[in-house]
Amino acid sequence: MRLVAFALVAFTLVGSAYAEEPVDGGSPPALTAPPTPPPPPPAPRARLVGRVWERGTITPIPGAMLTLSTGEEVVTDETGAFAIDVAPGEVKVAVSANGFDVLKVTEKLEAGRGVNVDYRLTPKANRRRYESTVRGEARHEGERFTLRDEELHQAPGSLGDPFRVIGLLPGVSTPLTLLPYYVIRGASPGTSGFFIDGMRVPQLFHFLAGGGVVHGRLVDRLDFYPGAYDASFGRYAGGIVDSETRPARKDGQHGDFELRLYDVSALIELKLPKGVTVAVAGHYGYPSFIIQAIDPRVSLQYGDYQLRIDWRGLTVEALGSYDSVNLDPSIFGAGGQVRNIVDNLRLTFHRLQIRDRERYGRWDFEAALVGGFDEMSTFGGAGVRKLSLGWRFMARAKWKAFRLQLGTDGELSRFTPQSFASDSDLAMSPDQWGDLANGRDGVVAGAYVVGNVDLIPNRLNVTASARIDVYHAGPVTLLGVDPRLQFRAKLLPQLELHGGIGYHQQPPSFPVALPGIDTYALQLGLQHAIQSAVGVEAKLPLGFTLSLTGYYQQFDNVNDVLLDFGPVVCSSPPPENLSGVPAIVTRQVKGSSAGMELLLRRTGGPVSGWIAYTLSRSDRVYSCGLRPSDFDQRHILNVVVQARLPWKLLLGVRLYVATGRPVTIIENVFDPTTTPRNNARLPDFVQLDLRLDREWLFKKWAIAAFLEVLNLTYSQSVFGVRYPEVDGIRRYDMPQLNGFNWILPSIGVRARF
Repeated sequence: MRLVAFALVAFTLVGSAYAEEPVDGGSPPALTAPPTPPPPPPAPRARLVGRVWERGTITPIPGAMLTLSTGEEVVTDETGAFAIDVAPGEVKVAVSANGFDVLKVTEKLEAGRGVNVDYRLTPKANRRRYESTVRGEARHEGERFTLRDEELHQAPGSLGDPFRVIGLLPGVSTPLTLLPYYVIRGASPGTSGFFIDGMRVPQLFHFLAGGGVVHGRLVDRLDFYPGAYDASFGRYAGGIVDSETRPARKDGQHGDFELRLYDVSALIELKLPKGVTVAVAGHYGYPSFIIQAIDPRVSLQYGDYQLRIDWRGLTVEALGSYDSVNLDPSIFGAGGQVRNIVDNLRLTFHRLQIRDRERYGRWDFEAALVGGFDEMSTFGGAGVRKLSLGWRFMARAKWKAFRLQLGTDGELSRFTPQSFASDSDLAMSPDQWGDLANGRDGVVAGAYVVGNVDLIPNRLNVTASARIDVYHAGPVTLLGVDPRLQFRAKLLPQLELHGGIGYHQQPPSFPVALPGIDTYALQLGLQHAIQSAVGVEAKLPLGFTLSLTGYYQQFDNVNDVLLDFGPVVCSSPPPENLSGVPAIVTRQVKGSSAGMELLLRRTGGPVSGWIAYTLSRSDRVYSCGLRPSDFDQRHILNVVVQARLPWKLLLGVRLYVATGRPVTIIENVFDPTTTPRNNARLPDFVQLDLRLDREWLFKKWAIAAFLEVLNLTYSQSVFGVRYPEVDGIRRYDMPQLNGFNWILPSIGVRARF
């Protein structure tokens, strides 16, 4: 038994030793698990790195989506950059972004290597041509027509100028065809206000076909308020044109150069360190060779400049405009005799603005100082110069259902007569210039409050506002208080009703806005206007929108201009306390205007545009009673169509039809004073304009060519009626139309990067 027990113990010990230290050639027991093998090395990957750009520019596209055939997706960052690891081989990549055509490419990627790429997306055709809105995220309330982007630069009939698009809108008439001289809802042209980046400017256009006083590609937005706007706009009794320029882009350096038949322009955008951006633009015109085809004795040149520097909320900008007309002295001679004259008419203005915008909690603030220099010099050498310092401050806050805006603005100015001692035969004495020749200091200042409340959320909105203004020049001080009210109601999801009424006052104004002529003749009292309008807007299928607006305006003590080229009949006498040139061209009258504006537009599809029709009547109370205003045009039709054609062509056509304005034809040559004023009308006018654009996109730059022809119909523009002299006797029984036939071509190229 001992031997058996010993043998069992020995066997157990030997088996244990064998299991712990197996001998060569042995195998472990069947119950022991084999060791886990190491994981296989990962398959080699490839890396795709690059940026997404807008084709034809150096503008990156943030937020672009890249979808790969291997299943991965990546979105570009704020600089347009991306990086992603994918399986090697042929990989299909689809690049998409809002507003751009989808780009599809195939990349051959090798294992363990990276590929650096640049993808450039082609912008889609811009379908948004025209917008009419009642209220939005803007500083001003009221009926508003907003234009942005390409609708400002390629509308046919505008010569590529954003400000000329105003003439294509409802409620606007052009009494002197070809000239950018607009009458808004029957009001005197001198009652319209022009703003650029919040600065009041005396003019928006250069002479004739010169275009706007700001580089068109620098204009980012244009709001047109035909009437019944809130009290944040003050000291004007007519319509308002409010435009905003844009800062230079922050994604690099850009350039835009344009050469047309009669002018050249340039825009440079720079990105500097620490977030500073600079935009510099300029425009120079030399249309004399076109004008001299009509009259070789007339020459014209114009120019403008803009500088804008932005850093955070601070903006410093300077802009200016220059126009000069020279006439051959023989124009003023009799029988070919040359007279001693100063043959130059010059208009100049400059603005320098420092503006700051800040936000604290729910409050937005804007403060600005504006320095100005205006000068006008007429034939004969006499003129006026104005130095000014203006300011404005605005504070705005928004709660859930209520918005409040408070503000103040004003200007200190000094007016100085110039060169009245000229030896020119056309020189006028200060007495002949009347109040314009008086050196004076002027002060205008105002304050306003605007409250906007949602009475029924998303259904009914009401805006109440008021402002008070003080005007002072010489011994005269005037005070104006203007209350105003607007509303907006959503009747149905696709149907809105809007309207407004307000009291608008303005100091005496020259009938045509000119540099250096304002805050004068305060002894005439304020001009008054009651503006009211109500309209409905409906969204229709297929991208159509239809709006219908009715308006009524009443004027009192307004300064109208005399447009008659013949004898003045039944005209109110000049103001007793006004003399010289202002008394010759200005009349203080009462009157009214009423009308209906119809707008049908389409913003989508390959064909877009609008039809704007205005039916209106404008009357004035003259010395012989109520008669049609000199600006009255009963029917005005603008049809604007733009179509995308093959080969990336954009074709634009504009049809303009307007009834003639009133004119006085002498009925009794023996006693012309018995003739009713504006007893006839000039011929109706029909104009057809054509514009064709084509752009070629390269990797980092683009070039475009365009052709625009105004008045393809070669229609005659008639400015009035004249009476010839026969044997030294004025023949009132032989009225003749005073006008000419014309056609204006514009062809050019534009390069940008």
